[in-house]
Amino acid sequence: MKELIPQKAPELLLSLVNPEYGYAVNCAYPNSFRLLNRGQYEIVQSINNRDDIQTLAIQLRMPSERLHQFLLLLSKTEIVRFDNSFSLPKKSAKPKSLNFWIHTTNACNLGCSYCYISTLNTGKGMNDTVRQQLMYKLLEVVKVRGIKQIKLRLAGGEPMGQFNAWKAFIPAAATILAEAGCKLDVAFITNLTLLNEDILEFSKKHRVSYGVSLDGVAEIHDATRRFRSGSGSFQLVDTNLRRLVAEKIPVSVNTVVSNVNIIGLPDLTRYLISLDIPFRYSIVKGAAIDAALLDNYLAASHAIMGEAIETGWQFSQRYQFCDLKPNELGFQTCASGFSGGAIYVDGSFKYCHVHFGKESDSSRSIFNEELDLVAMIESGQHDEEIRSADCRKCRYRSVCTSGCPVYRVEGKDPQCSLYHRFIPQYYELQAKERLRLLRQYEMI
Repeated sequence: MKELIPQKAPELLLSLVNPEYGYAVNCAYPNSFRLLNRGQYEIVQSINNRDDIQTLAIQLRMPSERLHQFLLLLSKTEIVRFDNSFSLPKKSAKPKSLNFWIHTTNACNLGCSYCYISTLNTGKGMNDTVRQQLMYKLLEVVKVRGIKQIKLRLAGGEPMGQFNAWKAFIPAAATILAEAGCKLDVAFITNLTLLNEDILEFSKKHRVSYGVSLDGVAEIHDATRRFRSGSGSFQLVDTNLRRLVAEKIPVSVNTVVSNVNIIGLPDLTRYLISLDIPFRYSIVKGAAIDAALLDNYLAASHAIMGEAIETGWQFSQRYQFCDLKPNELGFQTCASGFSGGAIYVDGSFKYCHVHFGKESDSSRSIFNEELDLVAMIESGQHDEEIRSADCRKCRYRSVCTSGCPVYRVEGKDPQCSLYHRFIPQYYELQAKERLRLLRQYEMI
């Protein structure tokens, strides 16, 4: 034991949340977050990568065997090690699951001024020939590559306007893929203004989930998401969100935070917490945002989350900020370039859905019989690999993964400095959540 010299993880984040408790997390090892009492915190803080266990035990005035056992526990998630062989998330040799964004239609019933789809309201929805080819290519890749899970995100335009066209596809695809040993998950990415009993019953039967775009509460949402008549859509979206929740249909909300809706973030946070559904706040891409306002309103929203945690709200299961992965970590931001891509209404294959409407290699299409879907991904662009030197050595590189590869500036997410301030705040809120659970079960 005398020769055992504990080493702190290079990407270790260690902090107190109050005088009695703190946390430790190795930002390069999945699910390593650990709540510490003050004594445990001081043990980790005392490690200097030079002193052995016996020396540390004398300094800490505790039995060396007890210290050894505690450090062994921390070593299971590489908060410490007894050598310098700390691991990092690594890219797998091949994908086991696939994730595709499906552009079902260019038509939309709202007139959002900031919509990035350059082909909006041109042409019609994906026709049956393209859908049948998509089903064929999905089955092909399952058989050729041994894929065990596929997720389709049906988007647009407004995909619920195409519901009847996908009503037959979804169960048929799920059945043939299941027979080949693959599970199919389907989610509609929607403004949630089109919902009826038929859709609800179908969704429950076939386990369809929903990702809903929401800009704020009441007039904040209505300022940007209006029907073409000019009337707002919030009241209808609110009603339909509550219908999905009542029917226990999985639903989450995504909010793109911009200068237009940023002042409504605290009210939106209260609203989403009251619904008790997962939600994600993303910062607008390709446009400037007032950094001071963003800091202020995010801080206010985090304070609201902290209060909700004390009443039992499940913070770590409900909230996501941008593409950050504080616990699961990752080797890249999204599936694009490795295990996913985007398929347009005509079957053309893109690296990302923001590329719809831009010219590309005509051979990159689901009608190409020479390439299966994984080969199509591999043969395309790989923006995800372009990262700055700062990113490659950053403590948070596995949490942030340099942000969206399409919008990086010189290989770095434009919101890098914000992430450096926010990530510790996320872990502090997670620590408060753990503390509440321990108190609830009378473990402290």
